[in-house]
Amino acid sequence: MRSILKYQVPALIWAIGIFILSSIEGLSYIEVPIIYWDKLAHMFVYFVFCWLAYRAFFYQDRWMLLKQWSLLSGFLLVVIYGYLDEIHQSFVPGRNYDVYDMLANAIGAGLFVLIIMYYGKKRRQKL
Repeated sequence: MRSILKYQVPALIWAIGIFILSSIEGLSYIEVPIIYWDKLAHMFVYFVFCWLAYRAFFYQDRWMLLKQWSLLSGFLLVVIYGYLDEIHQSFVPGRNYDVYDMLANAIGAGLFVLIIMYYGKKRRQKL
């Protein structure tokens, strides 16, 4: 039970938080003089989500295939969730489907994967 609270529940809470935020009618981002601020926000949110999904799959013992492929499983879950969230937003008044948001979501998740792969390779080289 502790494992579920520590590893699976945070990913679930993060996914629910994304859903709630994307359900708010006409939600706009804070005006910041950085170009593509909202895309950076999407990348950050989905980077963290990929980390949480990876942990959720890695630290579970029920489905060994998901555990063995936890990095790929987490990435695919997050990318699919990002796509479905964009479709969901198309039904929310004042929101719309944005392929660039979906791309930013996937890039954020991909960055997490690349970082884990890079450090995993470095660790194996030290052994």
